Amino acid sequence: MRTQTFCQRVVEAASIRPDNVAMMLIESNGVETVTFGSLLAQIRSIAYRLEQEQIAFGDRVAIIGENHPHWAIAYLGILYRGAVVTPLDPAATTTALAAFLKDSEARLAFVSPASLDKFYAACERTGEKIPAVVLASLASPNGLPSFADWTQTPTPRAFNEALPSAGPEDLAVLIYTSGTTGVPKAVPLTHGNIYAESDKVQEVMRITDGEVILSLLPLFHAYSQIVNLWLATIIGARVVYLTELSSVQIERGLKQGGATALVGVPRLWYLFHQKIFDAVRAKPAPLRALFRAMLALNGGLRDLFGINAGSLFFRPVHQSFGGRLRLAVSAGASFDERVAKDFHRLGFTILQGYGLTETSGAATVTRFEDNKIGSVGTPLNGIEVRIDEPGEAGIGEVLIRGPIVMQGYYHNPEANRLAFTADGWFRSGDLGRFDKQGHLYIVGRKKDVILLPSGKNVFPEDVEAHYEHSPFVSEVCVLGVKDESSQFKGAEKLCAVVVPNFDYLKAQRIANAREWIVWELENLGRELPEYQRIHDFVLRAEPLPRTATRKVRRFELKNELETGNGFRQPTRDTKQDFFTATDDTLVDSPAGRALATVIRLHAPEVTVIHPKMNLEIDLGLDSLARAECIVHLEHTLGIEFDPEEVIAAHKVGELIQLATAKSVGKAVPPTDKDLLGAAAANAEFRWGEVLGSATTNLPEVQPLLKPKTATTLLAFLILRLAYVMARLLFRMDVKGSEVLSRLKPPYIICPNHQSYIDPLLVCSVYPRSVTRNVFHVGASMYFSSFAMAQLAQLINVVPIDPDAQLLRAMRVGAGGLRAGKILDIYPEGQRSFDGKLQEFKKGAAILAAELKVPIVPVALDGAHLIWPRKSRRFRLAKVKVSFGEPIDTRQVAPEETNQELVYEKVIALVKERIQQMLDEMRRQDLC
Repeated sequence: MRTQTFCQRVVEAASIRPDNVAMMLIESNGVETVTFGSLLAQIRSIAYRLEQEQIAFGDRVAIIGENHPHWAIAYLGILYRGAVVTPLDPAATTTALAAFLKDSEARLAFVSPASLDKFYAACERTGEKIPAVVLASLASPNGLPSFADWTQTPTPRAFNEALPSAGPEDLAVLIYTSGTTGVPKAVPLTHGNIYAESDKVQEVMRITDGEVILSLLPLFHAYSQIVNLWLATIIGARVVYLTELSSVQIERGLKQGGATALVGVPRLWYLFHQKIFDAVRAKPAPLRALFRAMLALNGGLRDLFGINAGSLFFRPVHQSFGGRLRLAVSAGASFDERVAKDFHRLGFTILQGYGLTETSGAATVTRFEDNKIGSVGTPLNGIEVRIDEPGEAGIGEVLIRGPIVMQGYYHNPEANRLAFTADGWFRSGDLGRFDKQGHLYIVGRKKDVILLPSGKNVFPEDVEAHYEHSPFVSEVCVLGVKDESSQFKGAEKLCAVVVPNFDYLKAQRIANAREWIVWELENLGRELPEYQRIHDFVLRAEPLPRTATRKVRRFELKNELETGNGFRQPTRDTKQDFFTATDDTLVDSPAGRALATVIRLHAPEVTVIHPKMNLEIDLGLDSLARAECIVHLEHTLGIEFDPEEVIAAHKVGELIQLATAKSVGKAVPPTDKDLLGAAAANAEFRWGEVLGSATTNLPEVQPLLKPKTATTLLAFLILRLAYVMARLLFRMDVKGSEVLSRLKPPYIICPNHQSYIDPLLVCSVYPRSVTRNVFHVGASMYFSSFAMAQLAQLINVVPIDPDAQLLRAMRVGAGGLRAGKILDIYPEGQRSFDGKLQEFKKGAAILAAELKVPIVPVALDGAHLIWPRKSRRFRLAKVKVSFGEPIDTRQVAPEETNQELVYEKVIALVKERIQQMLDEMRRQDLC
């Protein structure tokens, strides 16, 4: 008796339940369904039509397109015929598609309308004209047959009654891995492979014909085929497809589709997690505390008693997933344990699988009854997994053997030699270990391990998972790059490629991504052993390059780092592909041409300006340069930006669109030549002109001028009490404060920054005359509550976020100084971890130079030990405060005509003076 095959199971499942819905397509304007009876008829029509079109048994047929019932039906029809499905990524480059089509020797292709142009270009590169069928209900305008034409092909009765001819040993699918090394390999899977995988995964997932599976993973992905195409079809479950992967459509799929099962890559679950916990963070403090308590309670109930009250405790969260979700699976990459624990405590059970395309997908899976968080489960029944040459920690390469493993790469004997051991075990290339209970833990890719001069091995995925905890970070890739400072030949250091979370930055009104990323990396680095800390990083505006299975293409990033050839400045040869018609329209608009001129004046090294380029990351504009460009653009176009709107413009195209909207009704110069002339008239940006409009009439300055005898006295008394406490608790030692008594306002005080208590310590030293006149420009986020707003009035804080509203902050500072006040500025902007001085920003130097006021440098040491960054605990430590002699900015560079150089020399001198005072204080401690 012949062994039952995958296609026979498909026929059997569809024949039993012909009226059940097999596939549902949720579109923006409605829903389409395909019953199992219709599905089987269409599969047979495609198989018969393939036969009529001379597609022989074993011939390769490509599918290029987005997830859609048509894609799935074409796939099953090809298998029914006995041909070989070659699913290709529609987002692949034209060059890659051409290589795949040529290597597979595809005889025919099913192509979505959106992929037709790329398909034709790929065929042109191969030099072969491959027949195509359009995955659409209507015929293509160029005469190609439509999918509907094929699925309506009548089939003879004898054809319908005959069993599908493909056997277990026959080739079913040819999947291109597009590996992380940049050398794609073709993985051939047989009908026996996919049947074995389906059978063994079903033992774990227990899918029934009442299951509703939401299809989000791309169908060319092996993991997606396991559940959406193999299991669902032979079990008789329903699959829901979406026309777009927007948050609105996903919500419709979960709720309207009634999804009970969802398979996704970790990134999808991270986005769900972020949405849930962002909503919690927006709640009042009592509700946040209640949520945390319920989270801990349900986690304890599940761990200790096996009781899951998640759907009761967190009903709104479960309802956001449709309220019926039973099966949740994460596959394709390692899963963050912190996120997994949160979902566990919320009441969700997310199964995790591990495997490769070469193993037909999953080789190990966690179980409902044994969902060990952090592991990828135990081997599927009948599958052997072992660790090759384990080290002291039990870590070695993961080897796999069983009926799910491919027989060998397609037309690649050298790759096969390296991929298999002499006794037939498949080398996964992954490093892992087993615990005592037999759970497998994946540590990382064998070839990605970074060996440091200390002999320590760094597994980059572990480090990446830690740094990706930051809400400021979207993606991180950790690489080993040459350490030029090391005395060891070939030594490497850890360098990270970081993609900021721009949505979060916009929500927090942050324009300067680099500064905040540095802050976050330093904070998170302190939680790791020294050897795992990132010592260098680069920012990247676009997503990390990934394979079709979502693995980071590390070799590509490392090549970009080593050659400096990234997105920032494309070559002339790539410019045509680099710009779309929409991009050209934006750049060629009056606002686009004006902005390009302005950017080149401030960043002359820039040769190509693209709408998708990030102003900071790709064009190198820091917060000051960005502010200068914006003012320059306003002058050029005769417009004025809304500060709140311009904060959100991180990219060139966003700023062009904003400028265009503001230019409506304005007499914008029509030609590039005119624009160049208009910009040239303002080519020398002058802070003096910008600050010239900052007078004492500014609304933010007015409160500083009102008499506050009672509040000033109260503030002085509170500060004196703080001074006494600091002397008692921290043995605060003060030197040079008499300089403040003899200096006549206006002037600027510039201390270094070590802790949140710096302002309290420094201001407690001020004589009453200084307390009466001093003011601060503080980050508005700290003074949003009623109590903090009252404090701001008491101590003369003007709450403005200098990062988001730099120009406004500079004008307020200038207005206060013109009113005869004393401005307190911390040039570093951020607190130091270890007391070392950080980069000094030029704001204080600009104000001092333009308004011709002196700067008093102040050195503060020891505060970082009392209240360190990333700590809620106070510690007792000695504090020293030293006031330096005033710096007359007019004498710093009297002969210099370039104001930019004057600013740089002034702020460099301020930093040098503070460093000298710190060195002197620390030398005294050693004596």
